[in-house]
Amino acid sequence: MKIIHFSDTHLGYQAYDVVNTRGINAREQDLYDAFEAVIDQILVIRPDVVVHSGDFFHRPSPSNRALTLGLEQLRRLCDARIPVVIIAGNHETPKTIYTSPILRALRSLECVVPVFGEQYEVHEFGELAVHGVPHINDDRLLQQELARLQPLSNRWNLLLLHTSLGKTYLMEEYGEQIYPPEFIEKLAGFQYVALGHWHNFQQTSVVPQAWYAGSTERMSDTEIGAEKGFVELDALPDGGFKMQFHPIKTRPWLKLDLVNCQNKIIAELQEELLAFRSANNTSQAIISINFNEIKAEQAMELSNIRLRQIFPDSFQILPKRRLVADRNFAHQIEANQFDRLDGIFADYLRSRYPDNLVLAEKLVERARHYFNPHQT
Repeated sequence: MKIIHFSDTHLGYQAYDVVNTRGINAREQDLYDAFEAVIDQILVIRPDVVVHSGDFFHRPSPSNRALTLGLEQLRRLCDARIPVVIIAGNHETPKTIYTSPILRALRSLECVVPVFGEQYEVHEFGELAVHGVPHINDDRLLQQELARLQPLSNRWNLLLLHTSLGKTYLMEEYGEQIYPPEFIEKLAGFQYVALGHWHNFQQTSVVPQAWYAGSTERMSDTEIGAEKGFVELDALPDGGFKMQFHPIKTRPWLKLDLVNCQNKIIAELQEELLAFRSANNTSQAIISINFNEIKAEQAMELSNIRLRQIFPDSFQILPKRRLVADRNFAHQIEANQFDRLDGIFADYLRSRYPDNLVLAEKLVERARHYFNPHQT
């Protein structure tokens, strides 16, 4: 029996103020494209069953666009008569009883089995038994449902969970959960544990047959270098399985760490930035740049505008400037903490050009005009 496992599609996710030609947030579209790419490949493979281990949507109340696109793509699997089991993750699970679970809408598709209630469910597909425990906000109820976990005899048992199997797989976000260690032994009875929540494709160190499929798109720079895609499983009669990871094309995300910036002149830092641009295809890429131990005046010169000039074809530049204490500059600011902003900036300009006070005063005068546009 052939099974496809994918996860964390986060339909409806948005980031950055960039829209495409259709007026859709560009990062939102990236996740739609990734989801569609997975569906395209599933239809080529034509598995017996597809499972999704949570965070199908990014929010409990997704936009009309996210809901419509999700239904349209799942309909393609229904038209191919491929059953799909989807469990709720922490992102799409309502925080209160006043919000209806969005996965209920997936019941409108005859091939989709959404598992979103606060209970453990089992669904059989011939020799395959798919067990699902959705995200449950109430710890007492979660413990109660995990206690019911039980593989079926004479079946190839697959368990769907959306959780962190130990602290290693936490995402540092609201609502996430660590799988209770007292129930770890129960996982040994399942031939495969299909995990969601952690965004990288990875086998767990706790339970060898437990794997994270990862997200279908990168959502932070902690995922740089990790391929995105889905898992193809061949369930074997002896209870084992063969696995293949299928990568999909996603938006490139690059990272540059600049160290000890305080001991370099601006020209040297710019040279490192240009060398990075030459060594990488930055076109339409997200670029994370870490300026470590950088002085305040260096950070001001390497502004976001200057970085955009260096990487004009990039999609988004995400700089992080970790400042070091410049005692002279800091002392001037502290001494003038009750001064007006134009005075503080004037002191900065004078400290920047100590050997050319004439130029410094010209710049001070020019800056004063912008700080006080109504003065003549």
